[in-house]
Amino acid sequence: MKFAVLTSDIGLFEAIRQRLSADGDCQRFDDAAQYLVAASRIPYTAALVDAALGPLDLQGVLARRRRTRSVGALVIGFGTPSWMLDLSFRAGCDDVLPFPVDVAELQTRLAMTLHRRASANATRSEDLLEVGAYQLDRGRDTVAVGGIEVELTAREFALAWMLFSAPDMRVSRARIASLIWRSDEASAARSIEQHVYLLRNRLGLRGEHGLVLRAVYGGGYCLGARPQRSRRPVRSARATGVASHTQSLPEVSRD
Repeated sequence: MKFAVLTSDIGLFEAIRQRLSADGDCQRFDDAAQYLVAASRIPYTAALVDAALGPLDLQGVLARRRRTRSVGALVIGFGTPSWMLDLSFRAGCDDVLPFPVDVAELQTRLAMTLHRRASANATRSEDLLEVGAYQLDRGRDTVAVGGIEVELTAREFALAWMLFSAPDMRVSRARIASLIWRSDEASAARSIEQHVYLLRNRLGLRGEHGLVLRAVYGGGYCLGARPQRSRRPVRSARATGVASHTQSLPEVSRD
């Protein structure tokens, strides 16, 4: 595991690094700006933020996690004065340690927080769906495309979940109407078409990210991979000795 430690106190960093040496590698950053550059390349397990840096650095770390498609690194504040404890939790910290810093307690709290996340991930596995560049989280009703979350209404998300749960398969309009609209196909047809149109636009389902949402014969929709177009070399009419306008005609059987 890799831990990012945001602190300007080198002595404190060394104490943390030695304490966590059996758990993983620690890397020190002077501020959130340095961490954000590194975090774009390195998947840190946790970011430990010294409250002495000030609230802006903590907010910067938390803001990055909110922008990422995955759960992101754990964020634990340490050395936090009493007046900042509630604010830090409300801002989104997974845990907060008060001042003065107890390195042994920091290690214990980090281990407990990692355990809680592992347990939560195990119970939520059925609520997560990933297809190509798309990640759907039924627990939060969110869809991320290439790591960027797209805001959907509850009904739009329900429709997206149904389609992404059955890639390359026809999902009938009657089934959509029954399970999501709680109505018959005729009554819900217009609304379903509008929601499909919105999904295509908002999620880029015309092939922009590798998937295409198509209407299919028989009244329904199919989510599948974007077809690959093969390019055939075009032979000139002069080389073949055949007039160019005849090359586009289909061959007719003489049977």
